[in-house]
Amino acid sequence: MNFAAYNQALTSLSHIEDLNALQLYEGDYLKGKHILPHSTDCAALYHFSDLSAQLELVCAWIDKYYPEARLTLLDGSGKALATLDFTGKACRENLVGKTACFLYFPPIAENTSLQAFRELVAHLRAPEGCPWDREQTHQSLKSNLLEETYEVLDAIEGGAPADLQEELGDLLLQIILHAQISSEADEFSIDDVIQGIHKKITFRHPHVFKELEVKGIKDVFHNWEVLKSQERENNPEKKDSILDSIPRALPSLLLAQNYQERAARVGFDWPDVEPVLDKVIEEVGELRAAQTKAQQEAELGDLFFALVNVSRWYGFNAEDALRKMTVRFFKRFRRIEEEALRAGRKVTDLSPEEMDTFWELAKQDESTDDPGKA
Repeated sequence: MNFAAYNQALTSLSHIEDLNALQLYEGDYLKGKHILPHSTDCAALYHFSDLSAQLELVCAWIDKYYPEARLTLLDGSGKALATLDFTGKACRENLVGKTACFLYFPPIAENTSLQAFRELVAHLRAPEGCPWDREQTHQSLKSNLLEETYEVLDAIEGGAPADLQEELGDLLLQIILHAQISSEADEFSIDDVIQGIHKKITFRHPHVFKELEVKGIKDVFHNWEVLKSQERENNPEKKDSILDSIPRALPSLLLAQNYQERAARVGFDWPDVEPVLDKVIEEVGELRAAQTKAQQEAELGDLFFALVNVSRWYGFNAEDALRKMTVRFFKRFRRIEEEALRAGRKVTDLSPEEMDTFWELAKQDESTDDPGKA
C-alpha cells in the first residue's frame, strides 16, 4: 500500500466531514471478489493503479449500492490530484478510461455492518446495558434460538421477503448473543466462529478452492463425507459414527431424513425408488398384523421411517412436506368452521357428511389456486 499516495488523497478529501471511520483498499484486492468488500456504514477509499482492470466490477457495485450517492474520483497518482464529484448513476461515463486514481465512497447506510451489530449486542450486555440481556446464558437462550429458527422457517414458507429479512435479523441476534456470552467468558468470539466455519467450508470444497474434479452433486456429497471422516480422524475427540454429528434433538422426521441422507452418501441406499415404495406397502402390512401396543408402535415407526425415505428419494424434505399438509389441514378445517358460522350453526352441529362436503370445497379452492395442492 502506497501510504504517501494515500496521504496525498486524504489531503484532497480534507473538506469531507465523514472521514472518522475510513476504510482503505488497494484496487488489486478486488480481483476475484463477489461482494462489496467494505461496509456501507463507513466511508471507503480505493486506490487503483489501473481502474480499467476492475471497471465493470466497480460499476456493478456502484449500480447496486450507490446509484444516488455522490462519489469522488481523484484522478492521477504522484502528482496533484484532479478532484471530480459525480453521482453513482453516472459512474461509467466518469470512470471509463481511468487508470491511476483514487475512488472515494461515502457512508450511505447506518448500522449495516456486522461490527456495528456486535457493538450493539456488547452494549446490551455491558454494565450500563439492559438488565435482562445481562442475565442471559446459553441455557436461558435455548428456547429463544429454537423459536427464532422456526419463525425463519415460517417466513420462508410465507414467501414474503420482508418477513424473512426480519426473522433472519432475529436469528442473527441469537447467534451474536451466544458468541458475546462466550467472548465475555474468554471461551471464543464471533471472530473464532467465523474463522472456524470459513476453514471448514474451504476444506470441504476442494472442487471449488483446489483442483479436485467432481462430475456432479453425487460426487460432491460423497467427497464431503470422505473429508468429514478425515476431520473425525484428526480430531482427538472424534466421534465413532458418521451419524454422531447429527443432533438427536432434531424433530423426528428431520432426524430420520438426515440419518438416511448421511448413510446414502457412503453408499448405503436402495438402487432406485421402486423398492422404497414397496417398503412402505410392506410396513403397512406389518402394522396391520401387529398384535400388541409395543408392536404397533414399532411398526408405526418403521412406516414413518419408510415414508421419510420416499420423501428423500423424491427430493423433498419430509418435515416440510408434513408441515405444509398440516397448514392445509388448518385452512380446510377453518373453512368448515366458517361455513358453520355462515349458516348460524356451531361446528359441533354439523354432521360428518356436511363436514366432508365443506372439506372437499376447501380442497377444490386450493386446486384452483395451485393444482399441486389437490
